[in-house]
Order: sequence, then structure tokens, then C-alpha cells
Amino acid sequence: MSLASTQRILLVEDEPGLREVLTLALEGAGFRCEAVPGIEEAQRALREASFDGVLSDLKLKDGSGIELLAWMNEQALETPVVIMTAYATTETTVAALNQGAVDFITKPFRHEDMIATLKGLLAATVPEGPPPQDLGELVGVGPVMRKINALIGKVSRADTTVLLTGESGTGKEVVARLIHRYSDRAKGPFVAVNCGALPEALLESELFGFEKGAFTGAGALKRGLFEEAGGGILFLDEIGEMPLALQVKLLRVLQERRLRRLGATEERAVDVRVIAATNRDLRARAESGAFREDLYYRLNILQIELPPLRERLEDLPILAEHFIRRFCQKLGKAPMQLHADTMTQLLAYRFPGNVRELENLMERCVALNPGGPITRDLLPDGFGQAASDGLARPVPLAIPAEGFDLEAWLNALKGHFLRRALDDVGGVKTKAGKRLGMSFRAYRYWLAELGGLDALPKDFPWPADFPAPAVDEGGGTEGAKEA
Repeated sequence: MSLASTQRILLVEDEPGLREVLTLALEGAGFRCEAVPGIEEAQRALREASFDGVLSDLKLKDGSGIELLAWMNEQALETPVVIMTAYATTETTVAALNQGAVDFITKPFRHEDMIATLKGLLAATVPEGPPPQDLGELVGVGPVMRKINALIGKVSRADTTVLLTGESGTGKEVVARLIHRYSDRAKGPFVAVNCGALPEALLESELFGFEKGAFTGAGALKRGLFEEAGGGILFLDEIGEMPLALQVKLLRVLQERRLRRLGATEERAVDVRVIAATNRDLRARAESGAFREDLYYRLNILQIELPPLRERLEDLPILAEHFIRRFCQKLGKAPMQLHADTMTQLLAYRFPGNVRELENLMERCVALNPGGPITRDLLPDGFGQAASDGLARPVPLAIPAEGFDLEAWLNALKGHFLRRALDDVGGVKTKAGKRLGMSFRAYRYWLAELGGLDALPKDFPWPADFPAPAVDEGGGTEGAKEA
């Protein structure tokens, strides 16, 4: 008899169809499952029987999964609880984990992920419903940001080094401040320094401090930022730009929790948590010798990668509205919204500056708008045209001036929507096919024809990403032109 078949799970889910799907998945994995629709029924079940685990939705008909957790704590019930939700913000994640939840899982999720989390169970689809009203400071309701918000909640509680990666403007410092807010060091300081903005000598004295007379101009003792951040968090932005000589000293501080000020003869203990951030590929820099490999592995204990805005366009309308609302209040202007044509223009743009660029753009539009909707004429001249860095794109589906490979693009387009449909319904191929107006057999055929799930593109395939193939002189293309 397997371990799963001896374990009993209490499932708390108020949506009947989803409750039935999850029950079948649990029982199919070998668990004994009792399913109830709300908190009152869950409390009754927990009073009458013992369970090895509880799987509860966050939003229930008569309350929330966090309320159930609080009640279980009052009853001194130590049954492990996993909370699942389609809308994970940092606040709800931290609340659930602080009440004793063993994990916080965002929908949609794969069967194998849930099986690993609760020793082998389930998968489900995302229930349809309105987005949450409280989006938190890390704005976004798409699956990527839901997972990141959940991860922030977990990382906040682990008092160890964190590495934040992602392009400039993706919100790395926002994440660092959220980790500080929800960590046990929230009452301590949050000290930030940009490692790429200071020359080596100045950066060393800023980080480690110096004694009086340590060098010319050192007229008084100065505590470094490591000491200033004592009891709190030191945020080292652009860590990839730190000189190699300072990387050695940083590694020692991280390992020994002690430092020596410039000019000092003794080391002193420091109590600080370090969060580092970079827009560079630190692994590649470590392999090339541009960054210390031992420091890289010491920093990369917990990593959160922030995606560029172009990879989470589902969040762009919400972000734009968020910034417009903020700047209307800041500038004392009446509420305004984006015109539909303006939104189309924004969605067609690749935003090389990411969320920061969108924020600055919305501030410009609010400042220049005399009233009414924000129209396209308020955007900068030439906005959305192809840029020399290759990150901007023309309006979707426009044919690039140099042409493109239509057949390759169509295959990529099919693959993109096959993957997107599958992600939207939690990995159930039958439902993915139905969403695309085809049978399960047809969906499975197309999936195999395009090389399987791993070969399908996650991002929208732009025509400009598929250069036109070379054509021999005198080939069919020239003949077609003449005809």
C-alpha cells in the first residue's frame, strides 16, 4: 500500500465543479479525500475526524482559507494546510504563511507541481471571476506576477541572502522593499546602495566604513552601510558592477558576519540580511571570470527573476490605470483613462525600459492631458516605431519592411495559442482544445506536429522575429513578382 493511500485529505472548495475535479485528482493520486464547500463544514469535519492535510481555496462562500487557518490555530490543530488561489498578492501570501500554511499555490498549476507539494495530488483550472480589488504594490494579476507575489511571501520569512534578477525597470527594488516589509527585520532599517554608481574607493568606504585618519580626508570615524543596516536589510543594487577586489570583502562578510572598517585593526560583528539585484547574467559573468564564482553561489541562495513587461502584457492595462490614478492625484487632476486606440498602441510596444518606462510615460500623458481620455497624440513623437536596439516593434501583424517568413510565423502563432490555451485551463488538453474550437484529438495532433509542449513559444511571435528566407537568383520569387 502506498503512503498516499493511507493519507486523508480535507478539500475545502466552494465551487462545485472545481471541487469535483480536485476530488477526482486527489483520489486518482491515491489519497482518501473528503470534500466540503465552506469553512463551517470544514470545521465540523475537523472536529469529527483527523486528517493528514488540508487543501483549501483562499476565497470561500463563508469566509477565507486564512480564517480557517486562524480557527485551526485556536483549536491547536497542527494539520498541514495548503492554500490555493488564482489571485496571490504579497499580503495574502504572508498572512497565510504567518497563520501556519505550509505552502501557497497559485492557479493554474500542473498536476506534478501539486503532487510534489502535498506528496502527490491534483491539478485544477482557474475559476472565472473578477480580479482582486487589492493588487498590492507589485501590481499585476497575470499568472507570472501571482507566482512572484507568492514567492515573495515565502522568501520574506527565510532570513538569508536573496538575488533579484531581471532587466532594468522591472521592479527589483520594489520587491526588495516588500521582502523587508514582511520579514522579521521589518522594524530594522532598509538601506540601499547602487554598486555601479560609485567608484571603487568610495564604494568600499561607503559599505565598510572607516576609522579616523584611515586616509587623507578621513577626519572622523564613519560607520559603513553594513553597520547602518544592522538589524535590517542592505540592498545592493547592480551587484554585477562591483569590482572584484570588493567582491572578496563582501564574500567574507556574508560568510563570517563580521567586517573590518578601513584603517581598523579589529573586526566587528554585523547583523544584516543582504538582498542583491542585477540586470546582468551573473552566471555567465562568473564563468568568464568577471564575477567571483564563490560569491555568485553565496548570493544565489534564493532567487527571484522578474520578467520584462513585454512578457506579461496582460498586466499592462492594470499598471497603466494604476499609474494614471496615482499621477492624477499627485498633479491634482480629474480622473482620466486611456482611449482604446492609445491602449492598442501601448500593447504593440515592447517597452525596453519596462515598468519604469510605462510609469514615466503615464506621468507625461497625465501632465499634458487637458482633460478627457488620454489619446494617442499625447504619446511622444515616433512612439512605437522600430528602434535601433531592436526592442521596439511596429503595430502587431504589420509586415516588416524587409519581409518575413510567413510559414514559420504561422506555425509559431499556432504554437503560441496552443500553449496559451493550455496554460489558461490548467494543463487539461481536452479543455484547451475546446477553447480553440477543436477536438482533443485535433489538439493533440497539432501539439505533436509542432514538436510538443516544450517547443511552443511562450511569447507572442512577432513577424519581425522571422526573417524572410534567402531566395536564389532567378528563383520562383522573382517569377511571382513578374507575374
